[in-house]
Amino acid sequence: MAIKMDDFGLLEELFKDKLIKATEGEYGKHCIKLEETSEENSYSITIRQTPEDAIAIKADSFPDLKEFFNCSSEIGQCKRSDFIIIADSKLIFIELSTTRKQKKEVEQQLQGAQCVIDYCCSISDKFYNHSLLTNYHPYFVSIFNIGTNKRSERLQKVNENKTPQDFLRINASEHVEFRKLCNTKP
Repeated sequence: MAIKMDDFGLLEELFKDKLIKATEGEYGKHCIKLEETSEENSYSITIRQTPEDAIAIKADSFPDLKEFFNCSSEIGQCKRSDFIIIADSKLIFIELSTTRKQKKEVEQQLQGAQCVIDYCCSISDKFYNHSLLTNYHPYFVSIFNIGTNKRSERLQKVNENKTPQDFLRINASEHVEFRKLCNTKP
């Protein structure tokens, strides 16, 4: 099932040029390149074989909540994961890193990105009278060791990766297939 045109149009209205859209990649298959850039480090990973209408939001570009909330590293209410991919009735919350992070930190970041989507849905409801992303199912993923080895991706076994506490860990250096983010078989 493709993303609803109404939802896609509203997301374009909300995010304008900040939306990352799928592009045609190798062999005519679509992909999304997720890039992280900081003063210390820059890296990227390509999500291969995405649906043609897949989009991504860079969740950690949402305004810094430290200016608004009293943030606690123990609670993690000001953290956010890096990206959210929206496609095929799926919301895939993704944390990227070059190393393997502590489970609690990743959980907090994934929960923070859920709050970004909740905020967008609230704006949609209150200001556009539109129920945004109502039939979408969440998936939670940590992709680590990006750019540090040349092996293909390895997945850690999890139940369904449908909560931040039960996220899927993927050890991947350069790319991962879209279907693996949702822990589904071809």
